[in-house]
Amino acid sequence: MRNKCLSFALLCLTFGTIGAQVDEKCLSCLRQYENGPRNSCSHNFITKTSCGIYKISEPFWVACGRPGYSWGHCTTDSKCSADCLNAYFRRYASRCANMLKKPVSELTCADYVRLHHGPDGCGMSASLRHSRAITSCLWPANMFSS
Repeated sequence: MRNKCLSFALLCLTFGTIGAQVDEKCLSCLRQYENGPRNSCSHNFITKTSCGIYKISEPFWVACGRPGYSWGHCTTDSKCSADCLNAYFRRYASRCANMLKKPVSELTCADYVRLHHGPDGCGMSASLRHSRAITSCLWPANMFSS
């Protein structure tokens, strides 16, 4: 009986994290927002150095499971970078959902963009500007004009 309960719990955890991935449209908007050429890096006082098309820092890369050959390689490889983002989102989606007081299945692209700025990003008011920028990418102003 104990094995059945453990198997069920594992199954629930697995399916609970499947929804914690972003689609290609969201990744595209995140690429546009971060506006990073593959071989470029930027520096700030919080994450220090962030590189590549998604501006992935080394601590972010470690938190996403260290995919690829190295942090530098992963930031320049679009598939590795996208895989890293999705792994990070799966890891921290529950935390984000708890901060926003909603189920993981209801997290939006804008929520994941807030999460991209750190495991506590969903609870930080400063991250709202990031989610607003993504929302304008997902829903362009001229979308409903004829």
